[in-house]
Amino acid sequence: MVVGKEQHWLLGDSSWWPNSEGRLLVTRIGDLNPPKSWVSTDPNQGGIGWIRQRLQPVGPRILYTSAWSLFFLIASIVPLIFPEKTPINDQLLAIILFSISWSLTLIPFLWFSNANNEKFTLFPLDYISFFLGIIFFILHIIIDTKLGWIGFFFFFTAWFRTIRNIGDSLKVNSSRWLLPISSSFIPQETISQEWEISTNRFRNGLIATKSDGLGFYSAELTGISFRNFRFIAFSMVFRNRIIHDPFNINFSSNPQIEIFLSSPPMKNNGEKWPDFLIREIEEE
Repeated sequence: MVVGKEQHWLLGDSSWWPNSEGRLLVTRIGDLNPPKSWVSTDPNQGGIGWIRQRLQPVGPRILYTSAWSLFFLIASIVPLIFPEKTPINDQLLAIILFSISWSLTLIPFLWFSNANNEKFTLFPLDYISFFLGIIFFILHIIIDTKLGWIGFFFFFTAWFRTIRNIGDSLKVNSSRWLLPISSSFIPQETISQEWEISTNRFRNGLIATKSDGLGFYSAELTGISFRNFRFIAFSMVFRNRIIHDPFNINFSSNPQIEIFLSSPPMKNNGEKWPDFLIREIEEE
């Protein structure tokens, strides 16, 4: 059947998953259902309950730039191999190539990160190796150019570990869980007590957070408006950067997170889902 843009809002664009052959799927490989206490539903059934909203995968959007970042990092050792034979000052050329490499490594990931939390974090940068590289780069200018090789070793180590951190953060599908709410929604009366509530009314954006006992994760409740309807979105955020679907086989949990996820963040089951978002979709 022909599916409108409304279903893209919940199920994502089929182009995000090339193997789907242009189909919008309610269930994808790796999906798990929330506990029964959550009262969940899907775009096939509608009614009342939480529905998974798929977000665009970050990995494919940064693959190209991450690959080129390694090229420019390796190119930054040209001044060490051919000292005083480069078209411009050796240190300046190394700094330019180095800056391009790390810009391609970090900026796309930070730009496409899909969390709402505004807390500052150095993740995914492996900052210890990175700053050691900077120290030895400075020393190679002041003391001996041979120290530049040690600096490059630390920079390459930092790059490898940073890419590994990025890869680890992208192992779980990015999805959040939505619940329709009424216009009379009051956070203090509706959200469970364990949450830190940041507003006394509905707003588009962050409404409540929780991070105690969740390890590398923090939980977010976000206000979302679509058409004339309001929703609360529940997200599990890895390292304040990437939203992970907590009900996925690749999600890394622990006993405290399992207890936290055993009950929904809201004290009620919300409102009925709008009919225009409910359609019959093929299963995988």
